[in-house]
Amino acid sequence: MSTEEQLDYEEESADQQRGRQDDESDLPVKEGAVFGAIAVVATYFAHLFVTLVASARTTPEITLEQTSDDMAVVATDLVSSWVAAGWSYVASFGVGFEAAGESATITDAPNNVAAIANPPFFLIDTVLFLATVGAVVAAGYAVARYTEADDAVEAVKAGVTAVPPYLAFAVIAAFLMTHTYSEDVLVQTLVGDSSTSLGNVATLEYSQFFNDEGNVISDVEFGPATIDAILFGGIVVPAVLAAAGGLLTQWRDAVETAVTAVNER
Repeated sequence: MSTEEQLDYEEESADQQRGRQDDESDLPVKEGAVFGAIAVVATYFAHLFVTLVASARTTPEITLEQTSDDMAVVATDLVSSWVAAGWSYVASFGVGFEAAGESATITDAPNNVAAIANPPFFLIDTVLFLATVGAVVAAGYAVARYTEADDAVEAVKAGVTAVPPYLAFAVIAAFLMTHTYSEDVLVQTLVGDSSTSLGNVATLEYSQFFNDEGNVISDVEFGPATIDAILFGGIVVPAVLAAAGGLLTQWRDAVETAVTAVNER
């Protein structure tokens, strides 16, 4: 082999080695996205299924409307099942809610059929919570296991790659999964009446939403708090749980590291 050919061969070998090292150092983003998406979709549909059952068992609030002849009883609209399921889902991560910009809880929303707030079966809300949290841990574990992480640090890095689908869902929930209340009886449930009676959201003032005749002049938009949804539902909680899932694949190393750290003190 000539000197020139030898140099070309060595350069090619070096390039291949660098390529393999780069591949090994890269985070398993694609694998994380797949496992994370599976976990998100599966658990959201679990919330949706239970929410559909809850909606079938829920009687909406009614209101009276003046017709040409007399008063008619009219049923108000329930919160859409796909929206309520999203509320139920993000609430499992400790996400707060807002009504017309004021802090609220998921149980403050009238005509709300969210599974975790209106469980149709005994302990189903607990089961949904555990399934939602457990799915994040399982996704992190699956990524670390699939990529054969060598140590605890690599396992944690692999686990958190399952987080982006949760962030995507949190953004969707924050901006699209909202409900607008416009019927008199529902707005009054939220803001109270003109006397001393407070509504479900005590910080909302009656005069902002009703005129002197008692008619609604401003609707109330209800949904997940944007910052809460993105920060807690999309980043912090999923990252911690997914990292814990990845760490489970290296639990022996984690225990040994902890014991060593304690012994060194």
